[in-house]
Amino acid sequence: MKKIANVLVRYRLYFFIASVALAVACAFLIPQVTINSDQTKYLAKDSAMNKGLEIVQKEFPAIKLPDSFQIMFEGLTPSERTEIFEELQEFEGVSAVTYEEGSPEHNTKTFTMYIVQADGEKVDALIASMKEAYEEEHPVYTYYAGGYLDVLDRLIPMAVTIGVIVLLLLCKSYFEPVLLLASIGVAVLINMGSNVIFESVSDMTFAIAAVFQLVLSVDYSIMLMHRYEQEYDLLGRTNKKKAMRNAIVNAFGSIASSSLTTIVGLLVLLFMSFTIGADIGLVISKGVFFSLVCVFTVMPTLILWFDELVFKLNKDNLKKRRQLKEGGAENAG
Repeated sequence: MKKIANVLVRYRLYFFIASVALAVACAFLIPQVTINSDQTKYLAKDSAMNKGLEIVQKEFPAIKLPDSFQIMFEGLTPSERTEIFEELQEFEGVSAVTYEEGSPEHNTKTFTMYIVQADGEKVDALIASMKEAYEEEHPVYTYYAGGYLDVLDRLIPMAVTIGVIVLLLLCKSYFEPVLLLASIGVAVLINMGSNVIFESVSDMTFAIAAVFQLVLSVDYSIMLMHRYEQEYDLLGRTNKKKAMRNAIVNAFGSIASSSLTTIVGLLVLLFMSFTIGADIGLVISKGVFFSLVCVFTVMPTLILWFDELVFKLNKDNLKKRRQLKEGGAENAG
């Protein structure tokens, strides 16, 4: 392990450049990943539902089962409810709209709900066009069971924000979260772009993979960072490279065993009869592996580059400097 650590530290810049270059290449590959929103693809072959679908497709091959979503409006008058019902049927891509005037299943005192059947390939665009057409006049709410990609735009920023707050509270330095997120960001890009190796990835997997990878692997970078700080302090803060080599050697066992446990746990999903488990397990376990690799190829370079800034923004050091400053001001007074 010492020889490997020597190689990782000595040639750290090459490893860093290679990892970042791979991440950039994978970022361009992300749009090329085939996203599957048909959840029936993951049904077990011997399930009753799958057998029924096979019979339908065999006997009626020209029939395409419509996709559907719910759209709900707030504050419509009785005349507006009928008017919007007729207008929704005119949108391109709509095959049918279900609505019963006066029915409690579709109407309350405040809300009106329509069930729209549409071409599955156009559902996301159709929902967006409907909301754009009506939301200025009335609050509009939609629900689409297959719309996991819509969640992605809100989920990732929210998860990153929460992650940054938690890291700021737990890390010893205010600059540590920047390095941790940078390292994991490289791993996330590599993982998402490398999904092109699969025939397709479910929209659910695509939506949650980055967040799960962040949550499951951020502690690897934290472990290396804190181990480096301990080794550097033991050396009297005089030899960064030696401290990093010692940190890699001493932290490798803990990091590797933690990641291996996580990967094995995710790969157990391969045995689910609902095969979306295999889809999720393969993608996220691959992401954890790339996070492990980036901890030892990206993180050492970042730590050695920004060590002084991390130390300068250390919470304890900032507190001591503030106390000294306040004490000096009191003595001067």
